[in-house]
Amino acid sequence: MPICLSCLDRRRTLLLLGSATFAPLAGCQQLGEAGASLVSPEQERAMGQQAFARIRKEMPRSTNAAYQATLRRVGQRIVAVSGSAIPPAQWDFVVFRSDQVNAFALPGGHVGAFEGLMRLVSGDAELAAVIGHEVGHVVARHSAQRVGASEVSQLGVGVLAAVLGAYGYADPRTAQALLGAGAEYGIILPFSRSQELEADSIGLRLMAKAGYDPEAAISFWQKMMHTGGPKPPAILSTHPADQERIARLEALLPEAERTYRGVVG
Repeated sequence: MPICLSCLDRRRTLLLLGSATFAPLAGCQQLGEAGASLVSPEQERAMGQQAFARIRKEMPRSTNAAYQATLRRVGQRIVAVSGSAIPPAQWDFVVFRSDQVNAFALPGGHVGAFEGLMRLVSGDAELAAVIGHEVGHVVARHSAQRVGASEVSQLGVGVLAAVLGAYGYADPRTAQALLGAGAEYGIILPFSRSQELEADSIGLRLMAKAGYDPEAAISFWQKMMHTGGPKPPAILSTHPADQERIARLEALLPEAERTYRGVVG
């Protein structure tokens, strides 16, 4: 099918206008601050509680007592140095029966891990790297930032699509689709990858403060490089490439090692 040059020009104009509109929010820090301002800590905790209750209802708890005790022991040491207003004793730590190599933490003090992850980690220090990362998401209020950022971007897409439709650049439905794709790949996904790297940095610091050797974070992510099947290109992923996050962690390692040595003597 031949390409309509007029349509191509309009789409190019649409994307340029969209980029100009979203440019003030393109900085991850500014987008995070704007997003978090739309969601109160109380709302965030309520969302976390509801989500964790649903997960516990739908997913069976692991019967491996050693896994449960290990997660609780490591998790409490991490949250004790996290600066969280929630006391370590009030955090939930649950291992779920699943082969997934994954973990999560939700606002309000809820941490989950899966049996697949517990089998992969070699000792408490590697698990601390994972839990430190997840708790880092909570203390940085990443959930609130994501919810708010999504609302901000959707509002921007809707307003700009209506304006472009009114001026004849494209019908509102086409404009909404194109701008929505631009926001997803140009703002939301890079924002998510930025949050992951920030959680890595926080997690490395927390595990060192808790007395776990931060070098274990490197060994863990090297293992993760070889798990699972093919991974999507970084630009299409919510997470940074394994090589990128390992390089970032290696750059932060000297400072984290100094913190660790100060704790363990």
